[in-house]
Amino acid sequence: MNTRFSSAAELLALVAESGLHLPAFMLERDSFLTGKSVAETHEELFRRMAITRQSLQRGLSERQSSFSGMTGGNAILASASADPPVRDGFFNKAVAYSLAVNEVSACGGKVVAFPTGGSCGIVPGVLWAWHDERETGEPFRSDRMAEAFLCASAVGIVIATKATLSGAAGGCQAECGAASAMAAGALSWLMRRDAGSVFNAAALALKNSLGLACDPVAGLVEVPCVKRNAFMAVAAITAASLDAAGIRSYIPFDEVVEAMRSIGESMPSSLRESAEGGLAMTPTGKTCADRVR
Repeated sequence: MNTRFSSAAELLALVAESGLHLPAFMLERDSFLTGKSVAETHEELFRRMAITRQSLQRGLSERQSSFSGMTGGNAILASASADPPVRDGFFNKAVAYSLAVNEVSACGGKVVAFPTGGSCGIVPGVLWAWHDERETGEPFRSDRMAEAFLCASAVGIVIATKATLSGAAGGCQAECGAASAMAAGALSWLMRRDAGSVFNAAALALKNSLGLACDPVAGLVEVPCVKRNAFMAVAAITAASLDAAGIRSYIPFDEVVEAMRSIGESMPSSLRESAEGGLAMTPTGKTCADRVR
């Protein structure tokens, strides 16, 4: 099986050549690379999906509290909001769910890096919110949800191959920005089941996070990371909504990723996870760092 690709264009060509749809190709590819059967690979995917669901449920049922005091309880507050300005269950669940998963991460709980710990709430937050609001009859271990997670992985693999998923290398555009693109692509698949739409939605999300700094207060993956997961989940929903309306990204996905890489390389080190710039250097940020030390 030919599994080598360095761009979305190459991946889509391989998918077309294989005669499979995108998530099926990604499943076969992972099976080939790991030496496991497709059934074993599928089961491992369901296991990881279950972990994201468990972290979500923990974040909504137990008030999280980090040792720094900067993280805790916001997911429960968002979930219990009595009068949200946007009266849509999917939207509000995506916000609360994204917060919940990332609060669990920030407080030392078990999560799936998606694609990193600092951005782990965005993809599962969006996808499980869609499941719980729009596909309530589907079981958690449904093939449709598995396909969505596989499409998210396809977007992430292209970004990792062409650029980076590391905040230290590319700023938060490479973490929360990449996760937003992954969530947008996965949501687009659930809505349209079209591989081209996956990468169009991903391009729309990613290009609107270009230049996003990674400036964690006190060097901890908490502020602004946790709340940023909720914001980037909303960006993913917006991107998938635009794609569903037939709106195309003027810049193709592969070129957006190349731009992200170039911007990341141009960023000063103070804005790449060093905690030496941005919010980390505000008076409140420095006071928090002193207190944590």
